[in-house]
Amino acid sequence: MRWADLFDDLEAQVTRSEREAFEDEVRARTDSERAAVSLGAVLAASDGVRVRVTLTDGSAVAGVVIDCAAQWLHVADGPREWLVPAWAIAALEGVAPGAAAPGTIAARLTLGHALRALADDGGAVAVTAGGVQSRGRIEAVGADYVVMETGRLIPFAAILTVVPAPS
Repeated sequence: MRWADLFDDLEAQVTRSEREAFEDEVRARTDSERAAVSLGAVLAASDGVRVRVTLTDGSAVAGVVIDCAAQWLHVADGPREWLVPAWAIAALEGVAPGAAAPGTIAARLTLGHALRALADDGGAVAVTAGGVQSRGRIEAVGADYVVMETGRLIPFAAILTVVPAPS
C-alpha cells in the first residue's frame, strides 16, 4: 500500500510538471504573437466595431468604425463622422488587442490617400490640428501635408481629425 501511494504521488508530480510546462509554453507563444501585432493591424481589423477614441489633445470621439486602414480610422455616430489619423490616438477602447496583419490594400492606404479622396470629392471639411480648426475645401495633398483653399498648409503629423463641414 505504501508503494502505491508513493507511485501515485510521483505520477501526480510528473503530471503537474507537464501541465505547468505546457501552460508556460502557451503563455510564451501568446506573448510572442501579441508582441508582433501593430497598432496598424488593430486599426485595419476594426471595421464595424463600436469604439471610443481619445485624441492626443484629450478630446474624444465615439462611434462605429465604418472604414479603416493601418494609418487611420473613419468613425461615424449617426450623421457625425470623423477621419482620425493613427498618430492622433492617445487611447482606443472597444477593439480587440489581437489582429492579423492588415491586408495589402489596408496596409498601403495612407492618410494621404484618404485626404486625396476627400479633395477629389470637393466637399468642405474642417481639419482640427494643434488647437486650430481650418474650414474649407482641400486644395492639395502633399506627401506629408495638406493645403486648404485658404492657403493654410497643415502637416499630417499635426492633424487630429478631419470632419465634413457644413456647406
